[in-house]
Amino acid sequence: MPRRSLALVPLLIAGLARGGSAGELELARLDPARLDPGAAATKPSREEPAPPPAPDLELVLEQLPPDVAGGTRDASRPFDVEYTTDPALDADVKGILAHGDIALGQVIAMDPESGELLSWVATDPETFPVARAYPTASLMKVVTAAAVLRDAPEAAERTCRYVGSPYQVEAQQLVAPKTGGQVDTFEDALAISNNQCFARLAVHDLGREALLEEIERVGMLAPPAAGLPPGRVVPVEGELALGYLGSGLAGSFLSPLAAARLAAALARGDLIAPRWVARVRDAEGGIVAAPSLPEPQHIWPAEIVDALRASLRNVTERGTARRAFHDERGQPLLGEIEVAGKTGTLLGEDPAGLYQWFIGVAPADEPQVAIAAVVVHDPLERREITSAAKVAAETLRALFCNDRGCRGERIEQLRARARARDAETHAALVAQRIALAQARAAAVEVRPAHLVEAEDLELPTRLRRRRAEGEIVLRVSIASTGDISDVQVDSSDLPRFDEFVSEEVRAWKFAPSTRGGVPEASQVKLRIPIRVR
Repeated sequence: MPRRSLALVPLLIAGLARGGSAGELELARLDPARLDPGAAATKPSREEPAPPPAPDLELVLEQLPPDVAGGTRDASRPFDVEYTTDPALDADVKGILAHGDIALGQVIAMDPESGELLSWVATDPETFPVARAYPTASLMKVVTAAAVLRDAPEAAERTCRYVGSPYQVEAQQLVAPKTGGQVDTFEDALAISNNQCFARLAVHDLGREALLEEIERVGMLAPPAAGLPPGRVVPVEGELALGYLGSGLAGSFLSPLAAARLAAALARGDLIAPRWVARVRDAEGGIVAAPSLPEPQHIWPAEIVDALRASLRNVTERGTARRAFHDERGQPLLGEIEVAGKTGTLLGEDPAGLYQWFIGVAPADEPQVAIAAVVVHDPLERREITSAAKVAAETLRALFCNDRGCRGERIEQLRARARARDAETHAALVAQRIALAQARAAAVEVRPAHLVEAEDLELPTRLRRRRAEGEIVLRVSIASTGDISDVQVDSSDLPRFDEFVSEEVRAWKFAPSTRGGVPEASQVKLRIPIRVR
């Protein structure tokens, strides 16, 4: 089987809840080797075709074989899974990775408002799996910076003096020199990814508990989605280990999808659940309701989000990602669209190599896209290598720019497609549920209560003294045993007959109403004609 280049985390349909096509799916991990990579962007094999996509936008479809479905109503036919990703954008990203001669790389583009994935591509998901946590590197500085802004805002107003390389941290460098060296502001330290300064912030301004609380708050220790691993933090023992953790030199790991979720939090301060399954159709072509996603968690107030994005603009404008986001003439690659982001670089294992990260949001002032890119290179490679920041910059350019400039027309088109698709899916689910309820109701036989024994009315002399003609309508309540529990007059032409007729009817015998053969309480109306000559 050819290698799968579309790195959507595959799904296992573990079973359908009661209700058939209107039930819910349980989604979990599935070995990528069990899915046919050639099935992406193909039409379903059902006799009834799926609704057509929006103009000029292709659907990404994949078929899950019935043997992984845990039992379906038609075990010979597969489920059709439609993904949220755009195949044209995926093709662009694959081209960017190929042009950069990147053997191991992953890119995720995400709508930070809905959590919908616009693209998810990996070059080699077998060697570099999507479902694995990798060294966080300096992405951790975003977490440390947020903790500083929350718990020690005065530290963000101070300058940081350091000597030697800003990227080297030894025990003696955890104490700032009183003179000499160089001085960075908090924003500058974040822009150039100054390890010395962030190690000191972690040790002297935050402390172990505050930093670990922020790591947990941003979701690094929880799975970013069903079937994916949580991140992890190694035990922190001593100040140097805490400094390494806070600066990203060591001690933490997260998956690419978790990195994309962290990037999305820079938009509005919300930790949002990623979504890559647009909809699923069962063997009969009906829409299957996907499991509900967790509600967004608001992790950062607006002042922290604004401060983070303002500082992270410097990364792409004059910091570690400046070269990636500018062309050879020094012009911004995305025109007037600014990007707030963070780079990270660290040696790692499994696979072994130099890990380079970039996460960010664009536009920086009103984010519409969150992006995470990670590439792994041979650290001994002598030729110039394509960085993760460059991959991210080119991906954002493909999203926002065309021959007419960088105005985000493609983003709006993708969002419009998602809105139309979700509205159509919702309407289809409502129609299916109504039809199912009607079918179930029709399938259950209901037999109303009926009279089985009644005595003739023998009117007493006092009621036969003068002529009378009319009708009395009684509302009779009948228990599930058939006994009469109550008799009420619903309407009457002859009020003086009401009491007598009501008492007489109480002695009559009824068979109870049944639903599916089961007796149940009910009410019936009896029309009693009266005629006295």
